[in-house]
Amino acid sequence: MVLTPRGNGVLNASVKYTPIAKNFDKTNDGKIVLRRIACDIVGATFKYKFFPKLSLPFLKKKGGFLDFLYMDNDIRITRGNLGGTFIHFRPEFLEKVMA
Repeated sequence: MVLTPRGNGVLNASVKYTPIAKNFDKTNDGKIVLRRIACDIVGATFKYKFFPKLSLPFLKKKGGFLDFLYMDNDIRITRGNLGGTFIHFRPEFLEKVMA
């Protein structure tokens, strides 16, 4: 979800993530080591103020992927197929760090 600069509108995208068998391994203790996950944008909408929600079918894209650069229990860092780097925090971790 992305807000417009003034917060009047919202762009929302639905993404389908699919692990691919050849892109992960198991360690000796049974933990999964994930390297890449396929992701497709399956839906996108835009809502501005009081106007009805607008479907944006031209934003649907297939064939994308995310490479996992780092992952632990609180933080995940990925790089997308178009070169974007994404840093994700668990909400509880972020609240603790920001306090």
